[in-house]
Amino acid sequence: MNSESSSLPLNPLLLAGLLLALLAGCKTHLEPASYSPDYQAITRADGRVELIPVECLKPSAEDQLGTDEDFVPLLAPGCANNLTLLQMVEQRSDLMQGRQTGPTMAAPVGRAAQVYIDGYDREELRRRQSEQQAKTDSQEVR
Repeated sequence: MNSESSSLPLNPLLLAGLLLALLAGCKTHLEPASYSPDYQAITRADGRVELIPVECLKPSAEDQLGTDEDFVPLLAPGCANNLTLLQMVEQRSDLMQGRQTGPTMAAPVGRAAQVYIDGYDREELRRRQSEQQAKTDSQEVR
């Protein structure tokens, strides 16, 4: 017997199974970030009151890969999201206490949904119909 035949042959199915077992142990997704949606009112030295996300008051996130000379401290998870929301709201007080919505707030949403469903704007359709009717009436008069 030669030395090559004494070694174990590698079965392709065994290799595939081993590879799948190794891959199954890998982390395939990140856990969802959980952070506080709360804001805190802070009075500045000049007397102005500002809202600050509670998440931005926490220490910056740790660098899990190790710190080196290029390390830049990161915002705490949720801080950037809450700051962006703070810039987008109509009234900043809504972040502390929401408002009741009413029929006037629902009307634009209803119109937008109707445009989406119908594929056109009803006001535009009414305007076009009245223009067509006016043209028809003026042609009948002649």
